[in-house]
Amino acid sequence: MPDLRRRAPETTRGLDAALAAGQLSTSFITGRTVAAATPTTVVAGVVPVAIAVTSGNFPLLFIVIAAVYLLFCVGYLAASRMVPADTASGAFYNLVSRGLSQTMGVGAGWVAVAAYTALTLGLYGLIGAILGPPLSSLLGITLPWQAVAIPAALLVGWLGLLKIEVGTRFLMVLVTCEVLMITVVTAANWLHPAADTSPLDALNPHQLTTGAPVVAAQLALAVLGYIGTELTVVHTRDARDSHRGVARATVATIAVLTVLYVAAPAGLSVTLGVDGVVHAAQADPGGLFVSTARTHLGELAATIVQILFAGSLLAGAIAFHGATAFYCVHLGRDHAAPRALARVGRKHGSATVASLSQTVLAVAAIITVSVLGADPVQTLFYYGGTAGAVGILALLALTALAIAVILLRQRTTPSSTTAHGAATPAELDHLDDSTGRLGAAHRRWAAAAAIPATIVLAVLLTIVMLHLDTLLGVTPDSPLPFAVQLTYLAVFIAGVTWALCRRSAAVRHTAPAGTDRR
Repeated sequence: MPDLRRRAPETTRGLDAALAAGQLSTSFITGRTVAAATPTTVVAGVVPVAIAVTSGNFPLLFIVIAAVYLLFCVGYLAASRMVPADTASGAFYNLVSRGLSQTMGVGAGWVAVAAYTALTLGLYGLIGAILGPPLSSLLGITLPWQAVAIPAALLVGWLGLLKIEVGTRFLMVLVTCEVLMITVVTAANWLHPAADTSPLDALNPHQLTTGAPVVAAQLALAVLGYIGTELTVVHTRDARDSHRGVARATVATIAVLTVLYVAAPAGLSVTLGVDGVVHAAQADPGGLFVSTARTHLGELAATIVQILFAGSLLAGAIAFHGATAFYCVHLGRDHAAPRALARVGRKHGSATVASLSQTVLAVAAIITVSVLGADPVQTLFYYGGTAGAVGILALLALTALAIAVILLRQRTTPSSTTAHGAATPAELDHLDDSTGRLGAAHRRWAAAAAIPATIVLAVLLTIVMLHLDTLLGVTPDSPLPFAVQLTYLAVFIAGVTWALCRRSAAVRHTAPAGTDRR
């Protein structure tokens, strides 16, 4: 069958030079990926709501999910080394294409664009709601949430048109402040324990045995905290040390997030008590983390937490905006989407059409929600964010399956020869460096991890789908969960249909003379 990626469109000549190759250090990639996970949003938003809904804290479950992600990343990073660095930016798309089929890969790429777009739009709703009140108080005028959300979307779009290093440096400042803020508030919580409360109570393994429905819901919510860690591979070509830099950034990202996600929720239980944190979360989930900062560190600290909360949301929007643009460029370049999306700017090497399209869509979504009079937090952030997370989890499960197929099928690597001819098995085991070569021993080890990762992620996806009404905060008879599932199915089918049409056109175009090209 003809390869959809047989040639790059004219609009992307020089793409390899344009997409800022080799500019990003491991710390930069780590910062961008940590930003995509929006840890302050998880610590100050998702965790308190989850405690309120499930009537229990669950810091240890983040360790479980971190282990699942690390297991997935063993095969994920190994398989990513087996594809050209300039195609790794469309990680889900390329891996599913190579492991399952090109048509399924295009469908996965379209779902990735839809999921990251939903995540990005969701963050703008909360940015407007969080920053609106303090800015109104500061300026002495009443600012509607749209007056904050639209400038935020324009700022993210503007950064998307600059050189990638400029956006990342700005992102690093936000992420550094964010992590420091969580660390300081968490330390204050641990240093001010509630009466008759032991720090060990917050880490009691009993929280893992509170009943299947509760643990299932908490696991699903804990998964949301790590959405975005898969974005390290998106920057394979941008990394100064290529695959090694990406691997280090992935491990560092998961480690940083896990420390924050275990320490911060546990700190809430320490300072408020195991039962007290549940009551406080149910009374005011959105203000729980801020209130502990106000109690232990003062009003100024609480204000800083609120500002950095908004900064966390902005950092996540920047990261998801960039990820969406990368996918659009690579899909367009490979004829797997409209070719216009593959255009990059000559001056900054940024994805101009894809970035501008994202910005226009964001502004349109904000205006639509405003005209409808809907709640931006519930409609954009809660529904959009949960829907986006569901899409990413589905892609993780599908990609894990593709990775297992790739690693089990690839008995030798493209780099399995040396200057003197075929490499020996011993030499193959050492062909594992930053150029993307994958040794046989590494491949076998990664394949052994990919199979259980596929099973575990499939189970997690099933849990999320079964409890999607709970995650969305709607009744079991609500059409919203089905609408989310149907939308992703429609997007996937649309991508597959596009790929089949392009393949049919390619067959007619390349048919030998004298054959029927109809």
